[in-house]
Amino acid sequence: MNTQIKPTMHKGRHVAAGLSTILAAALGISTAMAAPLDTSWKMATLPQVKALLAKDSGKVSGKTVTYSGKTVHVVAAAVLPGFPFPSFEIHDVKNPTLDIPAGATVDITFINTNKGFGHSLDITKKGPPYAVMPVINPIIAGTGFSPVPKSGGFGYTDFTWRPAAGTYYYVCQIPGHAATGMFGKIVVK
Repeated sequence: MNTQIKPTMHKGRHVAAGLSTILAAALGISTAMAAPLDTSWKMATLPQVKALLAKDSGKVSGKTVTYSGKTVHVVAAAVLPGFPFPSFEIHDVKNPTLDIPAGATVDITFINTNKGFGHSLDITKKGPPYAVMPVINPIIAGTGFSPVPKSGGFGYTDFTWRPAAGTYYYVCQIPGHAATGMFGKIVVK
């Protein structure tokens, strides 16, 4: 089975966002401010974020979230209150391993609750370790760089992924984030 995606961001925007991020890092400015605005990002209030988080269809067992069925819904958040920066949280677990059935359609919602930084949730076959200035190729599916959430709200976006069996990783491509632990493993079988 081929891996297929329904991208929410054009390949050219990934390149532009990556170049903007490198330039911003070299100049010492916020990387989140350097990324071009992607209009597929929506704003949500805290009650809406809690409702989005509740839509995750996985079951937790230790540091693993297991999904079942032909369509699964993964909801990941960047840096929820009480979790270390930088990290992903899924079902109140920091950077869990995700077990997904082969052949499933995976609907992913990514929420950025961090008021100071943009983040990304991108999927790749390249495993750790990751460099401080990551060049993670190829990106199979993902969000690209998020805008910094505006005051009083949180940013979120959705994408769909149809993975073939294999091992993948979800990562944040903001410089330094994956290198310091903002990644997790996905096992599709």
